[in-house]
Amino acid sequence: MNGSKQINYEREEKEQKIVELEKEVALGLWIQVIGQFIEVKGLSGLLQLEEDVNRLGEQQILTGAWIRTIGQLLEALSVQSQLGEKDKIKLFQEQKIAITGDFLVAVGSAYEVIGGLRVLEEEAVEPPRIVP
Repeated sequence: MNGSKQINYEREEKEQKIVELEKEVALGLWIQVIGQFIEVKGLSGLLQLEEDVNRLGEQQILTGAWIRTIGQLLEALSVQSQLGEKDKIKLFQEQKIAITGDFLVAVGSAYEVIGGLRVLEEEAVEPPRIVP
């Protein structure tokens, strides 16, 4: 193989590997979305079974989990849309949506931390079964 054909072959091989890895990233994000929905379903069920429904901390944890779920879903949808996108403007818009999703995940996590701390304060006498 001559030099320019070798360079083109290596470039195509590298591009193919990048596409494969981008698909792995997207798959990982979708797996996280599924996990988020499972967590929110479980937390919602636990909150419904609570005898004392005025537990602000537990409600904050659930709200934070929902915010994270929405953020994770936005990010996964956006990354999926970025795969193979050739239009630079659309690609840039999708990347901004992914960043917004990341931001929501961070805000949701922070809200859950505040809720978790409140749960510990509310239940100082008898610790909760779990604090996610």
